[in-house]
Amino acid sequence: MAKLRKYKKKKTKLWSKPSIYKTIDGNHVQMDSTWEVIMAMRLDELNIQWERDEGMKLPYLSKAGRKRNYIPDFYLPEYDTYIEVKGYFTESAKHKMKSVLEVNDVKIIMLKSLIEIAGFNKEVL
Repeated sequence: MAKLRKYKKKKTKLWSKPSIYKTIDGNHVQMDSTWEVIMAMRLDELNIQWERDEGMKLPYLSKAGRKRNYIPDFYLPEYDTYIEVKGYFTESAKHKMKSVLEVNDVKIIMLKSLIEIAGFNKEVL
C-alpha cells in the first residue's frame, strides 16, 4: 500500500490584499496591503520622501531565539525613521517589534488604524 504524503498547508495572509501603488514620480511599487497604499498616499500628500525595499532588513530574535529579519513597510531617509502599518498585532508580531527595537538602534512609528494613518503628520517625526 502506498504511503500518503502529508503536505504542509501554505500560509496565507487573509487580512491583507497585495496592491500596486504608482508613486508621484511614476514608479510602481508592490504593497502588501491596501493600508500600506493609503500610507504611501499620505506620505506623498505630505511631501515626505519614502523608500520601500525587500533588501532593507533589520535583524531580530524570534521567541525561540532564532535570528530573523524584519522588513519594514516604509523607511523615511530624511528622518531616519521606519514606519510599520499594521491593523492587528498578534502576540508574535508584538514580540517581533519589541525585539527589533532592542536589537537595533532605530526609530519605528507603528500605526494601528486608518485613523492613525489619516492623522499622521510631520510633527510625529
